[in-house]
Amino acid sequence: MPEQTTPTVSHTALALNIPVDEARQLQLDALWAMSPAQRVAAMWRGDLTLFQLTRWSSRASHEVPLLGGEFAYIVMRTPEWAEAADEASDNVVYLTERQGDRAAA
Repeated sequence: MPEQTTPTVSHTALALNIPVDEARQLQLDALWAMSPAQRVAAMWRGDLTLFQLTRWSSRASHEVPLLGGEFAYIVMRTPEWAEAADEASDNVVYLTERQGDRAAA
């Protein structure tokens, strides 16, 4: 089985506040001013807000990295990710290789 690697991830919590008015537009302008590669790098660093992440995944979902078939920014904030096991059979990141497993359903 090929070894799957992921970039170093920031474990900072996402702010749940949704921007309004001018702040909303500023966040969107900053997001779309980035190239796809810059958006991916910003996501792994934890630089994007939840608002930006959800807008990005709704408008350009093909750009957002996936882990186990889910958007990476969601998976990397789960307890399973925080306590990721080295064994592929126990790791949420390898769910796609565990098709017969109930956890992969």
